[in-house]
Amino acid sequence: MKRVVMPIGDRFWSKVDATGVCWLWTAHRDPNGYGRFRLDGAIRPAHRVAYELLVGPIPEGLTLDHLCRIRHCVNPDHLEPVSRRVNTLREIGVSALRARQTHCQHGHEFTPENSYTWRRQRRCRTCRPNYLQSKVS
Repeated sequence: MKRVVMPIGDRFWSKVDATGVCWLWTAHRDPNGYGRFRLDGAIRPAHRVAYELLVGPIPEGLTLDHLCRIRHCVNPDHLEPVSRRVNTLREIGVSALRARQTHCQHGHEFTPENSYTWRRQRRCRTCRPNYLQSKVS
C-alpha cells in the first residue's frame, strides 16, 4: 500500500480556522498555548511556520510577537518580528511589569547611579541603607 503524502501547505492550512480575524490553530498546542506542527521530522511553532509560508524567513536574532496576544493565532498580519527584549516588554507578566518600572516601591527613580541588580532583580541604592539598618535593629 502506497502512502499518500499531502503537500506541506495543504497539510498545514487544514489545521487552521481562518474564519475570524485571528487564524486559530486547531491541532496540537503545547502547554503554553502555542500551536505545534511537525515539519521535516521536527516539531515547530505553528505561527512561525505560517509566517515563513506566507511572508518569508524570520530575520536572524528576532522572534515573532503576537500583536493580538492570542498564542495559537497563525495570522501573519498579527505577527511582528521583534527582539526578545521587545517581545518580553510587551507582555503582561511579572518580568515585563518589573522591566517597565521606573521607580522603586518607595518612589525613588531607577537610574544607572541609583540602581543595581541582586538575584536578577533591580534594586534601589537609596533604599538599601534603610533596609540594612532595619535588619540590624
